[in-house]
Amino acid sequence: IRIPGHYWHGTKTIGNEPSLTVYFVTKLYDYKSPDEERRPWNDQTIIPVSINGRKDDPRCNKPWDWNYPPHR
Repeated sequence: IRIPGHYWHGTKTIGNEPSLTVYFVTKLYDYKSPDEERRPWNDQTIIPVSINGRKDDPRCNKPWDWNYPPHR
């Protein structure tokens, strides 16, 4: 998966097997001026305006329900 730098992103391992994340960057980390911010996983200020390119998704324009499982 390629995630452009201006998107918030995170990972979650689902299952009993360990996972491995390989993280590539486009520039070296600058300790004096870090370019990262952290948010809690259930941040209520995250409100999607579209989901998978669809603005008519019923989950849009309201706080994200972090407890709704996205998988079966």
